Amino acid sequence: MKGYFGYDTSSGLKPVFSRWDFFLLIWMILLNIALGYRINIISLLGLYLGFKLLPILSPALYKTLIVIYSIVGFIYAPTGVIYGPPDINVVGSFLYTTPEESIGFIKQTPFYIFILSLIVLLLGLFLVTEKKSPSHRIPRRVFYSFIIAFLAIVAVGLIKKNRIDLPAYRFVSELSSAYYTVTKQNQSYAAIMQNKPIWAPIVKKRQYHTYLLIVGESVRRDYLHSFGGKFDNTPWLDQVPATIFTNYISAGPATVISLTNTLVFKQNKEKQLNNSIVTLAEKSGFETWWLSNQGVKSHSDSPIARIAKSANHTVFINPGKADYSSSSFDENLLPHLEDALNNPASDKLIILHLMGSHPRACDRTQGLFDINVGSKELSCYVKSIGMTDTFLSKTAAIVKRHTDNWTMMYFSDHGLSYVDRNSASAYLTHGDKTKENYQVPFFIINSDSTERSVVSQPRSALDFLTTFSEWLNIEDKSITNRCNMLSDDDCHVRHDVYDFNEKVQNYETLPSVP
Repeated sequence: MKGYFGYDTSSGLKPVFSRWDFFLLIWMILLNIALGYRINIISLLGLYLGFKLLPILSPALYKTLIVIYSIVGFIYAPTGVIYGPPDINVVGSFLYTTPEESIGFIKQTPFYIFILSLIVLLLGLFLVTEKKSPSHRIPRRVFYSFIIAFLAIVAVGLIKKNRIDLPAYRFVSELSSAYYTVTKQNQSYAAIMQNKPIWAPIVKKRQYHTYLLIVGESVRRDYLHSFGGKFDNTPWLDQVPATIFTNYISAGPATVISLTNTLVFKQNKEKQLNNSIVTLAEKSGFETWWLSNQGVKSHSDSPIARIAKSANHTVFINPGKADYSSSSFDENLLPHLEDALNNPASDKLIILHLMGSHPRACDRTQGLFDINVGSKELSCYVKSIGMTDTFLSKTAAIVKRHTDNWTMMYFSDHGLSYVDRNSASAYLTHGDKTKENYQVPFFIINSDSTERSVVSQPRSALDFLTTFSEWLNIEDKSITNRCNMLSDDDCHVRHDVYDFNEKVQNYETLPSVP
């Protein structure tokens, strides 16, 4: 006889589980991985029970959700497997990413991830086209048992973690939350940029008249020969009388998170983009330039682009896009540097924002490398750092032709993490789980430097405003001046860093994966 919702209850021997259940479980496990979540048996059981019940309660809703999540898993897997579930870094990257960068990311994604994506999609299609519906196979008592178990798992998640701890639900919830946070931030940044800066600097004796700040991209400190790296890829930096900071850590693991916590003043934890190093320098009497090889998107400016546009002179050599292709060389910035140096302004701050070693490194080098380290992409990464060393050498030579009174500071925004380490397909990408994501090179060279020196005491990008004001030889009441950051004094710096969700982490507790 027919039971509740039309399934057969006349025999308790009818199977509760079938081939459909096996494929459903496989699909859910792979979907879980594709969405960036770790395998959790209880969460998967709850998700399974939900999809087990849906064909009985609403076959149309069941098919709709299977199709939607199969497509989402297919699209998101390259991001989910490498970076994890959606957070503000993933959403921010999506909003500020251009087709060129997306193509570079796709090129670098391991082939097995695309196989995973395809399997998720194909299994989903199988589940919605399976002719034998599982809905008639559940006896009444089992049906109610499944409902109770499902509700119990949801309740446990709400009680213990204050959330519905089902991967499919979490993905939607976390994606929505991250998107809301990023869009609210952008609205806040746009409003803040309309405010006047608070700076009231006291200018001491001007030590130099031309200041160059060079912001590198995606450079791990342990890959530079000058900082103890085993590959001979920094011949210029190896021999110049620079001050090398061997324990400098970045503020964050990605460009926007790192630089917005490095270059701007924060009040009540709010980033005051109008109170940046650019406006501080301008208030101190400098004419300012921001020369960028990072590109800009007028319809969705990143916070860094907003800071850049506050300079007296702003140049994006790839206007309207962010060109991550092999044709986008940092040396294309040098003619614009010449223009800035030819400007009659007496005191100048020139900021150059490089593409540096941004993944894929082989796009930076056109697939060429000098040292084979066992992986083509890592070999290109070593080469890309050598190209930055050459760029710095040419930059210094150009400045010397224009003035004998100058200083140059260089640091990278963040480091990178290994994927498929110790394999021929190994490469480096963004991450926030290891010390190497935050260990970056930092050095200063001055026109009157005669000896090489080392600052081995820890220094943090979260104290960069103090470091920057000391470099410019200025003081401002809004900037802490508790220690000489440019010396080798023990400044008892904080060991905080920000993760992809822009939550504070203790750098010292992170593992090291050299």
